Amino acid sequence: MSACLPCDLEDAAAAAIIFRHDVWSCEIADGYDVPGWYILRLRRHAEGWSGPTPEELATFGTASQQLAGAIQAATGAPTVYFMSFGENYPHFHFLVIARESELPAESRGAAILTRRAEHRDMAESLRVGDQVRSAFAASPR
Repeated sequence: MSACLPCDLEDAAAAAIIFRHDVWSCEIADGYDVPGWYILRLRRHAEGWSGPTPEELATFGTASQQLAGAIQAATGAPTVYFMSFGENYPHFHFLVIARESELPAESRGAAILTRRAEHRDMAESLRVGDQVRSAFAASPR
């Protein structure tokens, strides 16, 4: 393991991969294995918003839109959060979270991150991830 979790996801097990393109990839990450939580990342290491090339950024919209649609189709989530802080791992990436409709108001927005420790479940994450992978594969490109 390197010091860069997003880079290490290049070696993720097949069951944890939601999709991979030349530029973008999405996986379930150990430590963030809450059902409906994913890491959308640039496949090469680039840091911050100034790191990706204009060509890479031009494909971000399509990749993120397809992923959000697949997550909503598979989970029924009314909202999909995209969070990017870049402090723990400066690699250009997003934590993508399916926000379930019954989530209490005090746990919405950035407060959803407090749920990580108590809601981790790799087996359920992989099960939901399989549904998201199928929805992503069926989405128009």
